Amino acid sequence: MNNLYEYIDPIVSPYEVFLFDSNTSPLPIPAHWHYYAELLYIHQGTITVSMDNTLVTGTRGCVILFPPRCMHSIALEKDIFSSQYDVIKFDPDLLPSCKMDVLDLRAVLHSVHVLHCPCLFSPEQVQEMNLEPLFSEILLEYQRRDFVSSMILTADLRKIVSKLVRFWQKDKNYFSVSGVHPSYEVSFDRICEYIDTHYFDELTVESLAAMCGLSHSTFSLNFYRRYQMTCKEYITTTRINAAENMLLFSNHDVSFIAHEVGYTDCSYFIRCYKKIKGITPKQARKLRT
Repeated sequence: MNNLYEYIDPIVSPYEVFLFDSNTSPLPIPAHWHYYAELLYIHQGTITVSMDNTLVTGTRGCVILFPPRCMHSIALEKDIFSSQYDVIKFDPDLLPSCKMDVLDLRAVLHSVHVLHCPCLFSPEQVQEMNLEPLFSEILLEYQRRDFVSSMILTADLRKIVSKLVRFWQKDKNYFSVSGVHPSYEVSFDRICEYIDTHYFDELTVESLAAMCGLSHSTFSLNFYRRYQMTCKEYITTTRINAAENMLLFSNHDVSFIAHEVGYTDCSYFIRCYKKIKGITPKQARKLRT
């Protein structure tokens, strides 16, 4: 089955930092998600990025943030033949906090996509925040692995995220909204992993609520607060993203793909696909040929 969850061991590799070059590692990168946060700084080319089914275009000098649990994919923009960008993946729990901090940066990163904070930053905004030197230093420290490199790397990451938070707060008061009850966080993490690995099975909100030991109403209310969509919508979105990967990276016909991602009715699958992606499965496949 097409697994959308990308596992990264936080103990073995709490950071991953590298320069991505589409000439040696071809795009597109299929839709996936992970518990890490991911930052891109684009040096060359133009890329089209899907973030939780929202398309954005990144050009030279842009920065893109993929928050934890954000479903995302990356492709070259039409008529663009190559791209280079810095990639920084990191465990948000590694960012330190102290009593004087107004916000916990770890909690902020986990709430970014739920609160719909903008995650694409223009070259002008990047320049205003002076982010490019921080990306360069992180890349250099990661490559050198000198004494206390991890401490410098963590400090630079904390500075980048803090600058993004300041930008968001100036733009809009994003962090005044009360979120999901803290005691349910781990349960919802596990439920998302379960949905990702069982989306092709028959899933009901009632059975998922029971797995968390919650009533249907409590589960539904806190799930919506956490993800800004109902559990049923989350399941549908996961299935459609898996179907999109199969459409783009396999030669299976539409009816086969519909069955593989959990739909017994192909017509209903096509309607769901068009509702989320804006085009039919056949149209999506033609766009990539």
